[in-house]
Amino acid sequence: MLVLASSSPRRSELLTEWGYEFKRVDAPICEELESGKEPEAIVRDLARKKALAGLNAWQNIKGMNQDLVLGADTIVVLHGRILGKPKDEREAEEMLWALSGNTHRVLTAIALADYNPDKDIRVWTGLEITAVSFRKLDKEEILTYIATGEPMDKAAAYGIQGEAGKFALEIKGSLTNVIGLPMELLTAKLEERGIYPKA
Repeated sequence: MLVLASSSPRRSELLTEWGYEFKRVDAPICEELESGKEPEAIVRDLARKKALAGLNAWQNIKGMNQDLVLGADTIVVLHGRILGKPKDEREAEEMLWALSGNTHRVLTAIALADYNPDKDIRVWTGLEITAVSFRKLDKEEILTYIATGEPMDKAAAYGIQGEAGKFALEIKGSLTNVIGLPMELLTAKLEERGIYPKA
């Protein structure tokens, strides 16, 4: 059984769209970013922490079992700066202005945690990076987009699958990665564990 350790509706939607059956478990962690570390290391660490927290929470619910827990984290990097979720509308506007006319990287790390036959915890992590180029935006469309409320719970203040899709000039790499779960990478790893989409 696949268990998603995330409250993200987007990740649930992607798994469902790709045909996977799964359960969900809430296992919130502190997502404060560690200074002095490379973005790739930061996002891997967060995904790993989420998977381990999910494994612990799932064990408390179901007891020791062979279920596979999936944790994931997505960050956006622009000119070496990590753009998290905006604190307010003003910060969302600042982020969108920064993205306007520029290319940024979307990094999503996934972590799969379970118990091996000796009941020891094992964790695998993977990383997907996608380059996204935005066209030049104007003030009216930025403010109109912010007014939808869509940017407020998303890294870098936008969701590519929503209204912000029209901001993108080019996407190099996995689109599902930008949405929040690199399904191509995940599918390949799940197949190694004998987990397949339902027919």
